[in-house]
This record gives sequence, structure tokens and C-alpha cells, in this order.
Amino acid sequence: MKSKKIFLLLLFLTETTIIHPQNQDSIKTETDPLNITAMAVINKYIFAIGGEEKFKGVMDRTTVMSGTAMSQPINIIVKQKYPDKLFQELQAGEMKQYLYYSNGIGTMLLGNEKIILEGKELERLTMDATMRLLVSPDSFGVKTEFIGEEVIDSTSCYTIKFTLPSGLRWFQYYSVDTGLKFKETKEIQTRQGLFEQETYYSDYREVSGLKFPFTIKQHFGIQEIDLTVTSIEINTGLDDSKFEIP
Repeated sequence: MKSKKIFLLLLFLTETTIIHPQNQDSIKTETDPLNITAMAVINKYIFAIGGEEKFKGVMDRTTVMSGTAMSQPINIIVKQKYPDKLFQELQAGEMKQYLYYSNGIGTMLLGNEKIILEGKELERLTMDATMRLLVSPDSFGVKTEFIGEEVIDSTSCYTIKFTLPSGLRWFQYYSVDTGLKFKETKEIQTRQGLFEQETYYSDYREVSGLKFPFTIKQHFGIQEIDLTVTSIEINTGLDDSKFEIP
């Protein structure tokens, strides 16, 4: 199971990113195909899932998921607190994996093994953990680019490219019609080498005025993961101690 210790991290935490303050009408109409930008697509997405004000009120979130990975049952709990605190518990069979991130330090506990995340693994976690990456990607050293429009599984999507400081590339695909994120691919650097993680999002449902995908399908090499979100709780007052390594 050690080869799986990175790829399940933070499947959709960027769904709660806060956008630049803008007029709501401009967000709805900014994706004019003759004058489209990466931020225009992102802004349309934020508007589609609830709008700017709802996001500004999100200070913590707890997500519970269950499903299968390589035909084995898995359960995942993800807790996040503004601005960049993260805890994840993953259980697959008898194996339990814990992930902690706070103040630029990422640590993973797997059985009796304690792993300090560094380099590109830590960079990936840093980008996933922050709740404000899309506010100003350049402040994190991330470059964004609008690639164009393409059809994925019969869905017309706008494609946005993110280039991390290390050079790793992430691509996000947003439905032209709904504005919702349909797919995401990420280059993931692990101790076993460089892999591509592909994730599909569907079955968006409203929770406290915000829309979240409740069905997530992920591919990582030959591995396939099917997850269903069983609950999402917002602003429950998570204590900082939850994000401290025991």
C-alpha cells in the first residue's frame, strides 16, 4: 500500500477557493469565446457553485468519503481549516494512513513509519492545502494559461493549465455549459517516479449554499479509485489541535 500514500490526497479541496472580488454579472458573462482568459473560466466556475460571498464564509470543512480502490474498500476523512491547515485519514482494509499539514510542514504517518514530505511532494500538498490558491496563483509561483476548448466524454470543456514552481503541470477542465469542473489531470512526483493523476467530478449537490461533487472517479497509473462523498460539514469550529501530529 506504500505506493498509494500520495495519490489519494485532497481530491477536491480546491472546490472551496475564494476568488477576486468582482461584480457578479461580470463573472457570468466574462467567458466570451473571443476574449476568454484562465481567470474568466475560474470565475465562472466559482459563480456556478455558489458565488464569492459563500466562499468567504467558509472557515473550515470536513468531508467524509467511501468507495473502492483496486477492488478494496476504502474510507477517507479530510478536514481543512483556513488558511492552509489539513488533516486526512485514510483507511484501506487494516491499513491506516494519516496526513498532517500546517505552516508549510507536511507529515505522513503510515503504521509505525513517519514520513516528512519534501520537494515536489510537499509542493503538491502545499498547493492542495491552501484555500486561496486561485485568489492569486502568481503569489504561489503558479502560472495559469487558457489552453482552449475540447470535448471530453461528449462534454465541451474549457481547459486551464497550471504550471507549478517546480515545473509540474496541472490541467483543469470546466464544462462550457455549466461552468462546473468536469475533470482534472495532475503530474504527480512520488518516490516511485512521475505519474499522471486523472480525476473526474460529477453529481454536484448543494451543501450550505455551495455545490460540491459527490461522485469522484480517479485514475493513477493502473490504479482506479471510485469514491462517493457521504457527508460534508462546513464551519463546525475545528480546533487547531486536530492538525497537530500526535
